[in-house]
Amino acid sequence: MALLFLAVGATVLGLFRDGQYVESGFELLRLQAQDAVVLLLGVPVLAVGLWLAHRGSARGRLIWLGALAFMAYMWTHYAFVVAYNDFFLGYVVLFALSVFTLISGVVRTDAGQIHDALHGQVSTWVYVAFLGVAAVGLTAMWLIDIVPALLSGERPSAIAQLGPEAAHTYVIDLGVLAPSLAITAIWLHRRQRWGYVCAGVLLVFAALVAPTLTAITVVDIRGGLEISAPMLVGTIIPPLLGLLFAGTYLRGLSKAPIG
Repeated sequence: MALLFLAVGATVLGLFRDGQYVESGFELLRLQAQDAVVLLLGVPVLAVGLWLAHRGSARGRLIWLGALAFMAYMWTHYAFVVAYNDFFLGYVVLFALSVFTLISGVVRTDAGQIHDALHGQVSTWVYVAFLGVAAVGLTAMWLIDIVPALLSGERPSAIAQLGPEAAHTYVIDLGVLAPSLAITAIWLHRRQRWGYVCAGVLLVFAALVAPTLTAITVVDIRGGLEISAPMLVGTIIPPLLGLLFAGTYLRGLSKAPIG
């Protein structure tokens, strides 16, 4: 609940308070696009997931955990990339609340019941393929940007256009998100219990990231930034597919309660 109320306050300030952000121009528009998605989509989905999970819904629990993963991803960006402003400590608190609530929610999840509810109800190979391709595609997308720049002694395009803070995206995506997708694909392929839980969490996460990336990409294009075709496809297509697969995955989940 603290996360919900603080997220509403942070995004409303970002959208409507003059001078909330130090950034200006298209960088400010990027932040406000993120604020809009978090406020209009992330917060309601997290609230609904929390309410359903509290009522013992298995679907609600995966939605809640997926929304928490989305919040952790987003507030990591605000805490580490956004220029220091008057709400800095608020971003730190939001980052901490998201991470530790997610960890607490995961460790208290009965993976066996999620596995039993989904086993035989969904075609796991479809989700294994999606998660695996997403992991490989995300890794390749950033390495295509980073490795040639390293070999030529230049800066990767994202850092050249957005500044050194853009390296944060490389770290989170290559160091956390891509390995999470790959490990979950392996676990799900092996029919391991936690594979079913993590797949649901990552699919809901992808469904929430999709409109965020779309909004930011629109701002970037309107701002005149050059976006390569591989980066454009890799940024937009996988999350949109995640939106589709999240719905089919959750529909395959029975109404078995989670204690």
